[in-house]
Amino acid sequence: MGIPPAKNLFQVKQRAKAILVLMHLEDCPWCHFVINEVFDPMIELKEYTDKLVIRQIEIDSSLALYDFDGSQIDGDVFAHRYNVDFYPTVLLFDARGQLLEKIIGVASEETYWTDLDKLLNKQGIL
Repeated sequence: MGIPPAKNLFQVKQRAKAILVLMHLEDCPWCHFVINEVFDPMIELKEYTDKLVIRQIEIDSSLALYDFDGSQIDGDVFAHRYNVDFYPTVLLFDARGQLLEKIIGVASEETYWTDLDKLLNKQGIL
């Protein structure tokens, strides 16, 4: 199936309880680990998709992006706004588009999914 790109965060926030955004680069092996081992399986599980909208932003892509307020924004400007300068970075937003949590990099392959679940539980999402 694949993680949908975050084309229009304004539309997404209209129907979301929470929004999980993966910020990544095309040539980043750790980014591909997070995509293949965590996010791709996650979007297939109802326990996540019932509570989260999951999207991705590939920073080195030229895909048009609309911000939470509906204005068009470049992916690198969006990343700069949230101080994303290392990839992969996962941003968790509430339904209003307010940043709740951020996970930078991959501390452990074995516990990445568990750590992400703990963060979602901490915010009362799961």
